[in-house]
Amino acid sequence: MGKFGQASAFIGVAALACFILSMSASAQGQGRQYNAADIQAGDRLYGLQCAICHGQNGDGINGVNLPRNQFRRASSDDDIRNTITNGVAAAGMPPFRFQPAELNGLVAFIRSGFDRTGAPFKVGDASHGLAVYNANGCATCHRVNGNGARTAPDLSDIGSVRQPAAIQRSLVDPNAAILPINRTVCILTSDGRTIRGRRINEDTYTVQLIDQQERLVSLEKSAIREYEIVKTSAMPSFAGKLTDTDIADLVAYLMSLKG
Repeated sequence: MGKFGQASAFIGVAALACFILSMSASAQGQGRQYNAADIQAGDRLYGLQCAICHGQNGDGINGVNLPRNQFRRASSDDDIRNTITNGVAAAGMPPFRFQPAELNGLVAFIRSGFDRTGAPFKVGDASHGLAVYNANGCATCHRVNGNGARTAPDLSDIGSVRQPAAIQRSLVDPNAAILPINRTVCILTSDGRTIRGRRINEDTYTVQLIDQQERLVSLEKSAIREYEIVKTSAMPSFAGKLTDTDIADLVAYLMSLKG
């Protein structure tokens, strides 16, 4: 092959490589959509075929917690499919011969965190999700692994304690997704002080909160004149402010936070 032919071949290979990389980047940017039909189909199949060993809650095998996406070997969706299809002989797991749609359903159900409501969600690129998190000032309220403020809930283990659909809902409709313990409270004390902050604990006689200056405040209820639980979330909605791709990427980043 002459120099011209070698150069043409090199250009052709380089062009093909660029095309493959661009397609991969595009797919990564679009993210993976987990729809309601797949999640609910996976729930049914899991109950019939998988729960006998893994348990109804997905934590019946030592070292494996399926709803928390904690596996011994798998990390990607394809890894999960391969594990189901090929089995794990050393662990006593047999291979299963499922149709592609059935495999998709099982993967969707596992990735949903066993969300039996079948709420759809989309997961994108976690590395870009971190950039979205930083660019939108999330750390001015939230804390991750010791970095950030304390006025909003700590997100260090959010990927373990909240289902992906719930995380997505918190970003686009925070008023609907806020947990009761995380609601802001506004307190007027008997001596005339007004204290506003995030409630972190409450019992019959006392209430504890983080105020807007990040101070821990504990009050006896007998010293409170007025006590209001604010029904709306202090967190803004990102619906219409971020693109669907950015939201999917942010969901992926938050899902990666396991504590």
